[in-house]
Amino acid sequence: MRRADKVSYARAMVSCALAMGGAQVCAEESWVRLSGFVDISVERLAQSGKGGSVYRVSSGQLSSSRINFSGQEVLSSDLKAIFTYEPQFSADTGTATAQARQSFVGLHSNNFGVLTMGRQNTPSYWIAGYADPSFSADYSMVSNMQFFYAAYRVDNSIQYNTPRFYGFMGRFMVTTGLEDTTRAGRYLSTGLEYRDDKLYAGIVSDLRYTRNIYNAGSVPSARDNYASLAYKFGDFEPTLVYHTYNGYYAYPPYADFQSKGWDIQIGARYRLNPSNRFYASFVHRKDDNNTKLSDANGFVLGYIYSLSKRSEIYATYAHVQHKHDSPIRYPVTFSASPTSQQNPSGMAIGIRHAF
Repeated sequence: MRRADKVSYARAMVSCALAMGGAQVCAEESWVRLSGFVDISVERLAQSGKGGSVYRVSSGQLSSSRINFSGQEVLSSDLKAIFTYEPQFSADTGTATAQARQSFVGLHSNNFGVLTMGRQNTPSYWIAGYADPSFSADYSMVSNMQFFYAAYRVDNSIQYNTPRFYGFMGRFMVTTGLEDTTRAGRYLSTGLEYRDDKLYAGIVSDLRYTRNIYNAGSVPSARDNYASLAYKFGDFEPTLVYHTYNGYYAYPPYADFQSKGWDIQIGARYRLNPSNRFYASFVHRKDDNNTKLSDANGFVLGYIYSLSKRSEIYATYAHVQHKHDSPIRYPVTFSASPTSQQNPSGMAIGIRHAF
């Protein structure tokens, strides 16, 4: 590469880096970008029934605190190499988490779609997650009740997204699982979504194989199906997510259950003005067995005030009410799991900065 070409390339890289976190895409240029979130809140967690209240400073209530390294290299007029590496950290203590949120590399073509490999968000994360009014926040009822022990992101995955055609796009994923001689950890997902200026709709079906935590020779499966819908009436956007589940779910080393049932989320996002946004979400879960799990209702209410394009303060409140005394309970945050007879509540006030 000639010196002049190197200088031009370096300038393009610097321009894209200075645009990190913004809307600039640096179309048809090779670039590397650094972005992320720092999110800290003051929380009060209460476990009604048996248990008291906990006050704490925590990280990642609205968005997980993380750094995102991403980039692309233009290979031809219609082909780009892309990558993302997204380590997470606890902003309240400064400690890094053990596993990155995402880590993948792939190829992007406007005509043929996107193929990526690594640790990635699942198709159900994108399809059902869009209709989550809180966009998968820590207090999200979609995350904590509908995706309860289901997959949000998986390792060793190969994902293919089709080009968008008249608003439609397909999402497909398969994983190699634990990469042993069994099907343990394998995951298959197929989804279809539609998007235009006002309407978002999607369906997705996931099949996952999980090794039984008490019987290593058994690898049962679980099936999760999601249908999502969101429609914009100006600044008001109601949302709906319907979910069915059937099979074996586990969270090693001690929590597992075999069950089936359904749940539904009804929610909304409302943008009062550029500075003030509100969201609300309600989930009703109906478990067919009511043994290890329980029928339950949960809701979350949230408010976000924009100090600038990158900095926001927020307040949120969530509660889950179980109908039966089940040993496995739905949380308001996965960093504080309730025990038998506890119905959790959580309230947080925090600040989030995007960079």
